[in-house]
Amino acid sequence: MNKRIVSLVLGCMLVLTGVAAAQDSGRIEGTVTRADGSAVGGVTVVLEGAGDATVTDNSGNYSFDGVAPGTYTVSYTLGDNAALQEGVEVTAGATATVAQQVDWDVTFVETITVFSASRRAERIVEAPAAVTYITAEEVEREASHGQLPKLLEFTPGAEVTQSGLYDYNFNTRGFNSSLNRRVAVLIDGRNPSVPFLGSQEWPAMTFPLDDLAGVEFVHGPSAALYGANASSGVLNLTTKRPKDSQGGKLRIAAGEVSTTNADARYATALGGEWYLKLQGGIRDSGDFTRSRNGQAEYAIPCGGGITTDCLPQEAVPLNPEDSVDISFGSVRLDKYIGDSDLLTFDVGLASSEGVTAQTGIGRVQQLDIERTYGRVNYSAQRWNLLGSYNKRDAPEQTALSSGANLVLDTNNYQLEFQTNWNFADDRARIVAGASYSEEEIDTFDPRTGRQTLVFQPVDSDKSAVFGQLDYDINDSWKFVIAGRFDDSSLHDSQFSPKASLVYGINSNNTLRFTYNEAFQVANYSEFFLQAPVAPPADLSLINLGVCGRVGLDCGLGVTPVIAVGNEDLELEETQTFEVGYSGIVGGKAYVTLDYYNSQNENFITDLIPQLGTPLGRVNSNFGPWQAPAGIPDALATVIRGLVPTLTNNLDGSNIIAAVSYTNFGEVDTQGIDFGLNNYFSNGWSYNLNYSWFDFDIKNAGSGFDNILLPNTPEHKGGISFGYAKDAFDLDLGFRFVDEFRWAVGPFQGDVDSYYTIDVGGNYAITDNWKVGVNISNVTDNQHWQSFGGDLLGRRALGNISFTW
Repeated sequence: MNKRIVSLVLGCMLVLTGVAAAQDSGRIEGTVTRADGSAVGGVTVVLEGAGDATVTDNSGNYSFDGVAPGTYTVSYTLGDNAALQEGVEVTAGATATVAQQVDWDVTFVETITVFSASRRAERIVEAPAAVTYITAEEVEREASHGQLPKLLEFTPGAEVTQSGLYDYNFNTRGFNSSLNRRVAVLIDGRNPSVPFLGSQEWPAMTFPLDDLAGVEFVHGPSAALYGANASSGVLNLTTKRPKDSQGGKLRIAAGEVSTTNADARYATALGGEWYLKLQGGIRDSGDFTRSRNGQAEYAIPCGGGITTDCLPQEAVPLNPEDSVDISFGSVRLDKYIGDSDLLTFDVGLASSEGVTAQTGIGRVQQLDIERTYGRVNYSAQRWNLLGSYNKRDAPEQTALSSGANLVLDTNNYQLEFQTNWNFADDRARIVAGASYSEEEIDTFDPRTGRQTLVFQPVDSDKSAVFGQLDYDINDSWKFVIAGRFDDSSLHDSQFSPKASLVYGINSNNTLRFTYNEAFQVANYSEFFLQAPVAPPADLSLINLGVCGRVGLDCGLGVTPVIAVGNEDLELEETQTFEVGYSGIVGGKAYVTLDYYNSQNENFITDLIPQLGTPLGRVNSNFGPWQAPAGIPDALATVIRGLVPTLTNNLDGSNIIAAVSYTNFGEVDTQGIDFGLNNYFSNGWSYNLNYSWFDFDIKNAGSGFDNILLPNTPEHKGGISFGYAKDAFDLDLGFRFVDEFRWAVGPFQGDVDSYYTIDVGGNYAITDNWKVGVNISNVTDNQHWQSFGGDLLGRRALGNISFTW
């Protein structure tokens, strides 16, 4: 059997063993609520005498599986508050339900629990990493705009860079790019990224935003639990279970930028512990994107020897221009087994037309994109087994810089197993798991009979094992150690360790001292890319003038001008030390303050000129042109001098390798992220965030300043105010970003400092009908957030919804 999947097979066997054992044991499930029925999350629940403990989730739920028959006492603690439930009877094959009501004086922020930092539930103030949490209620208040990254614009440490109406990249802690892949994004455990690029395709989400049960953003390297795509952080999105969100909702939103959005969602019980959820939506709008043929909406057009601080001119116009059509739908079926385990089947489809994305080879207009996925998940209290499939069909994408059609079809299969256990009288907790995945890339265009983005189809496989151990040294100190071993056909095996000390000043205030090692592997584009970056060059005159005058034919004619990948790229590596504070002040304010210091090496550059930089020939796999047999060296030398980037492709054909990738740079980075969320009992809240970033390139020297830049401002911050009570809610947010330099592929220029002000509000007319408004960039402050991205303006939307 393939050694890469042995761990998964063993995991499945353990799950089946656990299910069999459960038939001879019982189960306890329950909730912790206040007198008014509101949930109390973050409560530590201990099954006395059984050596088992858990934490209530944000809905106040908890459970214990595999409990031996007998009589138990269940204890509940949150800070200085405590309660007991005695005489809980457990019988084999049955579930004992315990509803604990408390009169504790605890506030919302004291009860927030998160999952992503440790791959298990824990109070947010006790997590061994900086975590931002956005509630389902907060998401619902601004769901009508349909732009998922905007949910995080006013959170600490988040770098939300918008290049078009639906073209975003999401990052943290510097070294941003137009196709960022340093923050792993998971939807119910499934990775929806485009395998070829490793980045997210935000228009391809298959659910309305208010289907999110919660959003968790882990700041900082997380490779010890999540692998390569988490070298800067993790964004974990969890959708609502049908059982917990029964009923229906219809919403229509319309307004500026010729926008019409429609969302529909319905969840119901089918009987026999089966639950169904159906949802879908459309996005029909214009865009901020404009054609760049002989014109530019800001800066100046490139040309005449000007290559930086200008907008590259494009070979073809947008077609269509100012038209974006997105549609999506999904079906989820849940089966509860024995009142404890949950089996989920989930499938979805999203399509988009007209979205223009900023990439390293220039802008690409996506004319026909279809994304499909399937997910099967079996979960219990201590076990989780996940299988997922992602497919992307993209037969029509226009590279605007060359006019070429780019085809990109990908398939991804993934299996993941995870378990968690408590031991040592609940002082120790362990999470462990394994994963295996396969990916296939094909860019064949049947209309031309050629590959469009790679030389030949590519496939790979990767596997990993991971684990984390938490140990309470005493009542104040907790030690955390984690590690992950990754193996792949694309790169050498890699081990990513993490160690953290968490000091509890008291139950609501903690200090963290963390050391992380993380890595980033090149994506398929960086390894294998062969994409046109300009119209083909006609070298016939050189062939005639150099070779023809002596009666020879050097085989030069119309020659592709392409960007080429570099199969010799090494892994990027990061070592980070971090000191952080998380605390609840006055029972109402959640405060985070983090300082990080990282040493980074072997950065993979964006596309840079093959020749002409201090790095010399950046990709040695495409060396000086080799002439056909019979051509004298003297003539070949002349041609190489005339066209230095002329080279031979893998099949010996002539190409001009204009740009490529390489490893470069040792960079020290440091920064501070500060966040303050203050919630008041009268419905008001306010949020403050500020980030400072600094970097030091160790390879400093003449000509290097535009090769490796963090594409990140030194200062950024924001403040927002919110009110939500009874039938009315209102949000007002201000965001400021300092000026910085952007250098990604052909886009080299300054991003001026900018600010945005967003306003939103909703009013419930009746129990079923609600109206609202959402205005992004309310002052219509024309600006760009990445050089080469769109000139962004205001978008005001009104919406009306009906629920039942």
